[in-house]
Amino acid sequence: MNTAPSPLHDLFADAFARYLAVRPTGLQMPHGPIVSSLRARLLLCRPARTLYENRHPTCRSLDGIQSLTEGRACASCLLRKTCTPQIYLELLADGVPYRLILAYSSARNFMLFVSRLRQQSQPVENAEVILSVRDRGRWGELRFISPPSQPPASPVADHQGCH
Repeated sequence: MNTAPSPLHDLFADAFARYLAVRPTGLQMPHGPIVSSLRARLLLCRPARTLYENRHPTCRSLDGIQSLTEGRACASCLLRKTCTPQIYLELLADGVPYRLILAYSSARNFMLFVSRLRQQSQPVENAEVILSVRDRGRWGELRFISPPSQPPASPVADHQGCH
């Protein structure tokens, strides 16, 4: 999967993307309801890191290389070992771009999904995916599945002479 987006992609993503939140009962849509599942196209995935203090994020990197909040390189940060490794996704659902940061069990499920796609020789970039949430009590765990293949469209009957 391409992990080096273009400057145009970055501009589009920064201007319009909305963050999804994983709740035990589903995906919290920005300024909207919680949905039990979401069908989307996977635009981008890459490593991410978040530093938590008292369960609140204090520093974040959406590429695992450069901090968004501190503006410094993650490799030279003295707190790097205390950061939580994550996976950052950019998705497109119903024409709307969304961002999602995956915690450990959801990241593990995503990597299994990527592995299944690769075993089937399917590209990860632009892959269709259905996201659903498994209720784990105090937290939600994302599951990723490929949507069923669409049957080929039936040929259109030739209606010449029918008026």
